[in-house]
Amino acid sequence: MSTSNGYAPMSTLEPLAPATLAPSPHPHAVRCAAVHHAVGRDLHRLELVLGEPMTAVRRQAIIGHVGFLLDQLTTQHRLLDESIWPAAIARRPDLADLADRIRSSHDDVVPASVVTRNAAAGWLRSALTRGTVLSAVRELSSRVGSVSDQDADLLPLACEALTATDWAAIDRRLPRLTNPTRLARRTFWLLDDLDARHADLLMQRTPPAAMWVLRNGFSGAYNRSSYLMWVGGGTGPAV
Repeated sequence: MSTSNGYAPMSTLEPLAPATLAPSPHPHAVRCAAVHHAVGRDLHRLELVLGEPMTAVRRQAIIGHVGFLLDQLTTQHRLLDESIWPAAIARRPDLADLADRIRSSHDDVVPASVVTRNAAAGWLRSALTRGTVLSAVRELSSRVGSVSDQDADLLPLACEALTATDWAAIDRRLPRLTNPTRLARRTFWLLDDLDARHADLLMQRTPPAAMWVLRNGFSGAYNRSSYLMWVGGGTGPAV
């Protein structure tokens, strides 16, 4: 099922059989690409819906999602800058200059992220400040695209340089999502509008039984929230 604006819920995802896929890139490269896709997708969606009238409950959902989106972007950049790039440079010192440039690019995104977060908080206090949020989102979107491209250039080189021991040390430092509601939100946020091949690559290490539980037990909340934000809804007058 899809709507006129292309939105479709993710609970019906059926991954491809692994045998149909080409040799897989490293799981961290796949995850990073999925985060880049999801952030860019939702910044574009925000630019569209922030120009529409909306109910108070829809506004509240969007404000909450802006915070989630910025948290995911910050976490991704921190993982790269503090864990993956240093480990890769230890194996391949020739990557240091490129990694330093990308760290600087990540730093350049921080002010726009802060402005966007503050603008969303202001919108929560006053519905009249929606234009400020739209301007902040547009500025952030203009910065994120090129940074994501830089990450995509270096990450395959880093993945090739790192050993299984390196990845084990990196994985131990990653926060673990054990709450199924939060895990489902992040999973279906990453899968949303992702093509079938990349969706299957993203989920290749997730047991089918676990995916069945997430899809059938926890996907509804993400689907309902996404429909509310990107299509519309909620009671009360639109402003």
